[in-house]
Amino acid sequence: MAYKLPLIDDAFFATAPLVVPAVVDLDAPPARVWEVLGSDEMWSWAPIVDELVWLTSRPQTVGATRRLRLFKVNTIEEEFYRWDEGRRATFRVTRQTRPMLEGLAEDFLLDRLDGGARTRLTWTMAIAPKGLPGS
Repeated sequence: MAYKLPLIDDAFFATAPLVVPAVVDLDAPPARVWEVLGSDEMWSWAPIVDELVWLTSRPQTVGATRRLRLFKVNTIEEEFYRWDEGRRATFRVTRQTRPMLEGLAEDFLLDRLDGGARTRLTWTMAIAPKGLPGS
């Protein structure tokens, strides 16, 4: 990876030029949602991600890394700096093959609903695209 990004932490979610939060209630227990979030096929629905490879072996934990290719032009490497099994995971992009990002982090938080039969997923992405004012 040619371009290394600065190591960001939770403060980035408050300072990034673009923060996208989303909350959705799912008809699945938290364990099932967690399983999908950590799977190799997690991003199979998103056409911007055409390749995903975990670089660390399972079970995943803090320090786990994966590589994704975006738009067939930029490959990024992500590092999980939070991994609370079954509950919450947060990662940051640490490297990229093209200088398109100043920073990117995502946080996934699962809350049990209806005694654990359903799940509230709170997903937040913070991004600083290269060249965007404020990044």
